[in-house]
Amino acid sequence: MGESVCLRLKSGAHLCRVCGCLGPKTCSRCHKAHYCSKEHQTLDWRLGHKQACTQSDNLDNTVPDHNFLFPEFEIVIETEDEITPEVVATDESEITGNMGEAPEEELESMAKHESREDKIFQKFKTKIAPEPEQILRYGRGVAPIWISGENIPQEKDIPDCPCGARRLFEFQVMPQLLNYLKADRLGRSVDWGVLAIFTCAESCRQGTGYTEEFVWKQDVTDTP
Repeated sequence: MGESVCLRLKSGAHLCRVCGCLGPKTCSRCHKAHYCSKEHQTLDWRLGHKQACTQSDNLDNTVPDHNFLFPEFEIVIETEDEITPEVVATDESEITGNMGEAPEEELESMAKHESREDKIFQKFKTKIAPEPEQILRYGRGVAPIWISGENIPQEKDIPDCPCGARRLFEFQVMPQLLNYLKADRLGRSVDWGVLAIFTCAESCRQGTGYTEEFVWKQDVTDTP
């Protein structure tokens, strides 16, 4: 985004010069630059608006690249064909060869845990194998594809919508999106395994603005 970006709507509200969100606040000096918050006004002032404040007639139309916004990409939507999971053969000789190195109960517990984790992660990999770079999976009312057996929500963990209806799973954000966002350039570490979004089963409309829904964050488990 090396070029200026047009932020002036043909009609309606002004947009923040830094992030592109609604900008109800204005610069008290030129009254042309709009911001969503004092923090973004301060950032823009420090990165160039201080010098340009009274020199341009186009401050309400364009904004320089502050290296703040995430890069934009086109999202290609495709349906998914069913995939037959592969059968992975296990060499039993490798399992029985080291039985004497740890108590049998401990080995049994570890084997069950690792077996469940392996199955869940293998299912995750198999599902995304045809399109490894996919960033979103949509399937209203279906089960999410979890990346780990840890921190999977129960029905009681998903709060109902304020309208009283229960929430259904609608789509999930995949960890591959992190490769495109380049969030680390902001100096902060952002990470997740799965972001599962649950929305109102009745698709209600709470007012005229955006409706707050519920997201469940599952991280990648480090298996010992």
